[in-house]
Amino acid sequence: MQESIISSVILPLSIAIIMVTLGMTLTVADFRRIFTQPKPVLVGLLCQMILLPLLGFAVAGIFALPAIYAISLILLAVSPDGATSNLIIHAGDGDRALGITLTAITNMLAFITIPFGLGIAYSVYGSGALDIDFPVVDTMIQVAVITLIPTLLGMGIRNWKPDFAENSKRWSKIFATVFLFLVILALIAQNWDVIVRDGPRFAPAFIVLNIASLIVGYYVSKFARIGHIQAMTIAIETGLQNSTVSITVAITLLNNNDMAVIPGLYAIWMYVTGFALAFWMARRAPSPEAVTA
Repeated sequence: MQESIISSVILPLSIAIIMVTLGMTLTVADFRRIFTQPKPVLVGLLCQMILLPLLGFAVAGIFALPAIYAISLILLAVSPDGATSNLIIHAGDGDRALGITLTAITNMLAFITIPFGLGIAYSVYGSGALDIDFPVVDTMIQVAVITLIPTLLGMGIRNWKPDFAENSKRWSKIFATVFLFLVILALIAQNWDVIVRDGPRFAPAFIVLNIASLIVGYYVSKFARIGHIQAMTIAIETGLQNSTVSITVAITLLNNNDMAVIPGLYAIWMYVTGFALAFWMARRAPSPEAVTA
């Protein structure tokens, strides 16, 4: 996939700005509630770190992908979720604190999950287990710069200027929604040749992975008797992976451009499903169980 000023500068900067506006909707009490009621966090981690990788192996097997692309799909499945999921949750009025918590935890554990998942993938499809020196510090810095630091800044603004933070809720949600739509258009235009060339070959596999992970995230949460809003949040966190991390690992650590094709195409597709979910969540009236939660 092509790297341009959109993906390397505008997108990270816009995400950071949106994370500031997201942080302006949060208080310390939001996070305290999560840690005093840890079930949604544990269920979310179960879906993301165990069930999603299993889905990746299953989908790769069902579609009989060539080895290099099967490993690429599994790489995507074992990658953490990214700031995009937080944007969707913010735009759709999901549980923002739960989403940020899951994003932070999965990214901090990526140095374990990615090498472990790839090791199994290479033992199944390749010539033996793979030993990867995953850039732990770089990953943690990336997460902090894009998500945690801007969010903390937003929370500081809310504490300092509560009236401004409260009045900004409406326009910040509109900004997030419009931004997602513009990103879809920009990514499609920028990568149209790649979409036309490679999309038909691999689209069924990563679309099935995306939709299946959304369904699993939601219904496993409902089975655990978690409210609708938090179940939708967990579904989004499970179904929208950090394709940027996948692409970086494929190109820099594995030195294989072919492995970046599926994550690159998926990066475009997930904005489509993400935007649709945000629109649906924002229009849907909260259910009684969501209000209770």
